[in-house]
This record gives sequence, structure tokens and C-alpha cells, in this order.
Amino acid sequence: MSIYTKTGDKGSTALVGGSRVSKADLRVDTYGTVDELNAALSLAERATLGADNRALLEAVQYQLFYLGAELATDPAAELKGPAPLRIGGEHIAALEQAVDRCMASLPPVRGFVLPGRSEAGSRLHLARTIARRAERRMVELATHTSLRPALLQYLNRLSDCLYALARQEDQLASTEQVISEVIRRYRAALDAETPAPQTQHAAATPHTTTAHPDHSNPGFAVLHQLLKQAIKAASELGVPVVIAVVDRHGQPILTYRMPDSLLVSLDLAPKKAYTAAALKTATHLLGSAIQPGAPLFQLEASSGGKVVTFGGGYPLYWKGRLAGGLGISGGTVEQDMQIAEAAMQGLQLGNAQ
Repeated sequence: MSIYTKTGDKGSTALVGGSRVSKADLRVDTYGTVDELNAALSLAERATLGADNRALLEAVQYQLFYLGAELATDPAAELKGPAPLRIGGEHIAALEQAVDRCMASLPPVRGFVLPGRSEAGSRLHLARTIARRAERRMVELATHTSLRPALLQYLNRLSDCLYALARQEDQLASTEQVISEVIRRYRAALDAETPAPQTQHAAATPHTTTAHPDHSNPGFAVLHQLLKQAIKAASELGVPVVIAVVDRHGQPILTYRMPDSLLVSLDLAPKKAYTAAALKTATHLLGSAIQPGAPLFQLEASSGGKVVTFGGGYPLYWKGRLAGGLGISGGTVEQDMQIAEAAMQGLQLGNAQ
């Protein structure tokens, strides 16, 4: 089916129901602005950090399709078939709940807020201004034709919601920046105090540099064996665990949940693996570093829960280079550590520290 019909070449378009109006008609301008808003929201959603915020924005994009379709319908048309989806009170209530959720996590405002301190925040503020413009077009349209009050209520609430989302996304981005800086400084301190593991060849020729360093990582066979050894060790202890492996950038490679393991371990095991890779150290060694007066005091609080400082996480090295991290969760701290060390046994993934 061709997307061009040539029927609009003279400046008119068809409403739902078949009647034709000028493309400069206020109704067309109104639902066209809603379409513009939807496109802006798609850009904002791609940059959003908060999972709840992403889910909400995706739902709103679908709802704007319903709203735009209603605006694009000829009021005099007699439509056949099932009743179309429409914006209702439940959609407005969901926006209000999102506003309350976001504002509860933010400090009070004591002045004007500059639009956007983050990419997502900036895009959401831009979408907010388009929502206000769509609302103004709809108010003007309502002076010429009958519109359901829910449509105006929805757009009014949506602009408030986008403001709240933008502020929360700015805060989330700021928190991520603080976490990244803390981890960067700590890793720099570790690198200064502890030399990175070297290969036998590098140790024998310390003054030799290589134009193309080896960036290879353990392949599937090694990771599969790591997983098998972890499952075997956990089974021997009678402790069902969650096993997680991340790469050297902290991105997940695999997560495996043994039957009957604790649900909370699905959250903890990847965090242990991430912490071990990010800080290049076993997680049980971090306990002393977070005490009052220590270099990483309040690291757990400032990291938003991404970093853990109890046993079960180990950095993985391959051919002398950091390759990622292993996280085990499900038993006691001692059991998690025992399983992790057994999993790495004989795989040349670096000595557990």
C-alpha cells in the first residue's frame, strides 16, 4: 500500500469519517500539534534513566494516538464498527500519580527552574512546551466545536507531569554523575596502590610495549565452565544461589538463578559482580573502606544501591587484564564467597583477593 495518495496536493486533508477540510483548519492544527508532541516524547523516552518514567512515557505515546484520533474525527460523522479507544479518568489519574511520585523524591522549589540539567530533562521540558501549545490550540478549538472535557484535562495534566519527570530525570542524572566520579577516583587510587596483574611475558620484559594490546576476553567455554563449577559448589553446600557475570564495563553477560534461590538474590548477585568489576576488588575487602573517616565513607548511600560491600563479588582477569566481575548471592556471606572461589578454581581468571 502506497503512503502517498496525492489527494492532499491541493492543501486539503480528510478527517476520520470522510469529510475534507483545509490543512490550515484549526482542528488539523490541533491534532497535528499533538502528533508533534508525540514525536518529542519518543526522543525524551530514549534518553530517560528511570525505568518507571520510561514505561509511563511509552504509555502516554499510545494515549496521544487515541487523543489525536478523536480530534481528527468529524463530529458529524456516523462511525461504524467497535467504539474507539478514548482518553478517560483513569489516564488522568495515572498522570497525577506520576506527578506525586516524582515530586515526593525531589527537594522543594524555591525559584524558577532552568529547563533541563540533563539530556532527558531538556527533552522533557521541550515536550512540555509542545504540550502547552497543543492545549492552547485545543482551548481555541473548543470555542468553535464541542470537545469532551477529558481531553483538555488530560493535556493540562500531561504538561504538569512532564515538568515533574524532567526534574526527576535531572536528579537521576546528577546522582549517576556523582556515582561515576566516586568510582573513578577510587579506581584511580587502587591503580596507584596495586599494580594490575601482568602476564608472564610482560613480567619478563617490563620495558617492552605492544602496539596492539591483547583485549581478548574469556570465551563462552570458559564462562560456561565457570557457571557449571558455581552450580556444583552451591549444590554440594545445599545452597541455591543466583550467579551473575558482568563484563569489564559492568554490563551483564549472564545471570542464572538456581531453583528455590531467594528472589532478593536476583538483585544482589549482579550488584556484587558490578561492584567487583567497577572497583577491581573483591567486595568483602570494601567493608573497611566505607567506615566513617575512610576514603569511601557513604559510598553505598551515594551510589543509589548499585554498589555493595559484603562478600560474594570477585573481579575476573583474563590474560592479565580485567575482564569483568562474578557475583554470587543466596547463602551466607561466607558461603557466597566459598562458591565464587570454587567457581573460579582452575580457570585462570585471576586470584581471588
